[in-house]
Amino acid sequence: MIDVMCGMIEASSAIQILHGVIHNGVLAIVRPCLPMNIDWFEDFICLVEARSFSSAAQRQKVSQPTFSRRIQGLEEWLGTELIDRSAKNVRLTPGGRVFLAFAEEMVRRTREMRMILRDQLPLRGETVRFAVAHTLALTYFPRWLKGLKERFPALVARVLAVNVQDGVASLTEGETDFLIAYHHPQIPFIKESRGHPFVSLAKDRVMPYSGVDAQGKPLFRLPGNPHTPFPFLAYESGAYLAHIVESILLSSGHPSFLQRSFETHMAEALKAMIVQGHGIGWLPESCAVREVSDGVLVQAGDGDWVSDIDVRVYRSLDNTKPIVDMVWQYLLEVAAERGGSAA
Repeated sequence: MIDVMCGMIEASSAIQILHGVIHNGVLAIVRPCLPMNIDWFEDFICLVEARSFSSAAQRQKVSQPTFSRRIQGLEEWLGTELIDRSAKNVRLTPGGRVFLAFAEEMVRRTREMRMILRDQLPLRGETVRFAVAHTLALTYFPRWLKGLKERFPALVARVLAVNVQDGVASLTEGETDFLIAYHHPQIPFIKESRGHPFVSLAKDRVMPYSGVDAQGKPLFRLPGNPHTPFPFLAYESGAYLAHIVESILLSSGHPSFLQRSFETHMAEALKAMIVQGHGIGWLPESCAVREVSDGVLVQAGDGDWVSDIDVRVYRSLDNTKPIVDMVWQYLLEVAAERGGSAA
């Protein structure tokens, strides 16, 4: 079994990051990397937006050879290719698609930290604090926040990507105004006695996925082979999605022939491993939309291996700021209009 620690790197951490590679199923720490220049992250994001090296170089006000060297330097630092150079236009590799979300988060948090230190970011008044489950922070939340800011253009969102346990602690201790997380009816993570009100924002499904062969067929498909169990890409014990997957396996009504070969608490990291053909794993459907559309991921089992889940927003009981009250009232009104649930 491979134990892999995955997570967001705090932009303010003054540390060297160890460079690791996986060889023959073992995570080997090779060497410490040199300090990263945040400009490289911005270069990469600009390249994705511009869709060409020349246009991106112009935006970044450097020559194209210099810009290309910076992208290559980023790839060397990460130890993987981000750009598929066999394509005519700029196309991301599977690793590049995964890294893009992390790069955007890193740049945002770095800019926010800089403004806080320079007293340029308002910390009172219209600021609303959100604790958002990691997967939702990278998929659902950006689109949802865009709609919210259309209603409250002066709102300043302070966002912390969290695991569910830490998010619940932040909510109950009044350290965040709202918690946005997945909810499964059989696996509640907030005791009803605590009385935190919630609104259901959206529906999603947790589904099994596999990478594809040259014909676009799944490399693995449930229930598997009893003589040669499929490699199972799993969430770490204690992760909320791990509990959901366990519930699916127990309630499917069929035996499954899987051998655990990888663990992480990050759905994005799990997705990257599935795309590369390392095994079969479960993802929220919204997390895999792009990869399914690109034809690099396919569903690896029928409806017996699928579970419906909700996206919920919970409100802290300890914050009565006017902006928080207004946002909550707006969410209740939207839920009532579309017939969604709230409590």
